[in-house]
Amino acid sequence: MSDLLEVIPDFDIKPYTHLLHSLEKNDIIVADLITSDPKEIARRCPLPSADVQRLVADVIKALQGDVQSGMRKICKAPSSRSGGNTAGATIEHINEGTATVVGSQQVKTLDAAIDQALAGGFQPGQITEIVGESAVGKTQLVLGLLLSVQLPPPRGMGKGAIYVSTEAPLNTSRLKQMLYSHPGYESMEPEDRPSLDYVHTIATNDLEAQEHILRYQLPVAVQRFKIGLVVLDSVAANFRAEHETRTPAGLAERAVELVKLGAMLRRVAIENQVAIVVTNQVSDRFDDPKNVLRSSSPATASSPALAGPNVPPGMATIRQEVQSLDYQQQFFTGWGDDRQGQGTRGQYKNPALGLAWANQISARIVLKMESERQEYVGGNIWRDRKKSRTFAVVFAPWAPPTYPAVPYEIGTQGIVSVPQPVGPPAAPTAVDEEHADLLNEELWATDEDDEFP
Repeated sequence: MSDLLEVIPDFDIKPYTHLLHSLEKNDIIVADLITSDPKEIARRCPLPSADVQRLVADVIKALQGDVQSGMRKICKAPSSRSGGNTAGATIEHINEGTATVVGSQQVKTLDAAIDQALAGGFQPGQITEIVGESAVGKTQLVLGLLLSVQLPPPRGMGKGAIYVSTEAPLNTSRLKQMLYSHPGYESMEPEDRPSLDYVHTIATNDLEAQEHILRYQLPVAVQRFKIGLVVLDSVAANFRAEHETRTPAGLAERAVELVKLGAMLRRVAIENQVAIVVTNQVSDRFDDPKNVLRSSSPATASSPALAGPNVPPGMATIRQEVQSLDYQQQFFTGWGDDRQGQGTRGQYKNPALGLAWANQISARIVLKMESERQEYVGGNIWRDRKKSRTFAVVFAPWAPPTYPAVPYEIGTQGIVSVPQPVGPPAAPTAVDEEHADLLNEELWATDEDDEFP
């Protein structure tokens, strides 16, 4: 509970001093207290359940008091963006007694379309995940952020960056190429231009070294080097190499480690107002969420929690399936949502590390490699002829889901969005050369004298 007095400075900790050491040892922070079951926290620590419940109730009461007093101050504040804000946030608008607070400093990609999808950029104090297949451009995106975070406000945060690698070392030659080829940096004064001197990097080859670096070295380095961005590329590499995921015990052990990792990163992000961006890998998913309801088994309708005297068996079955993880995951994985309409020919993916890690992050961004055009080879085989990459926000507390997804390409300067044509698509004016022979009438000529025997 090292952040208790930072979050609630006036909180009276005397009745709970006997709990703080155990809570600190198990990485329990204020966010865990208000989002987790008190009985589960008491079991993990271990601590008396009644004492933990009283602590949670008092913490929630104190937070509600701070929110109410804060809202009164906001409503009385002047409409100027620069007045009365000590936390680096500005009042965007006040409408019918509610205020939307938007951070004045963000980590931008310097691409107008992508930054618009992000509602300005990557927010400090948040953990943002960038997930996608190999070669889709995850590392290219974060490399650009290592440079843009150094720009003075409002284009950046005017701070340095830390790149923690779990796979390959930092590609400094590519980073240098992006620095000298980006058109936005060429017109800047030399003192305002980003530099590789403010990019710090370290490689971790195993989970033990990764935990030591993130727990002990990272908080010190963030304050010493005035860091505004921390990149972990990628979060799944060491977990996939060292944790067994074929048994329930292995999955449970990995989930505990992921919760600890999330707590460490959140603490660094909140205490130092640092934007943390992690990249993640994907695995194939062979089920189609659109067909979940069609494959229901009659046995599920007998669930006592869902079935009843006034509930038809068919409706109980539908409720069971809609509440299942197989159906719900399409809304937070980024694949399978019909509104996005980007899952082609059953190419559904799951972000690595499962639901345990999804609960640790604040936002998820999906980069996809989509096939725009396919040709039939034979049998059930289709071959991609043209591919495109797309960027989409799946969920984020400061930005809505992206629809439609933003197409982009990877250039020498980094990630660049592709402009989309305005208006309805033009009608086809020519026949595909490959299929032009099909219009030859001679190929369809028949001999009327021939008859079937």
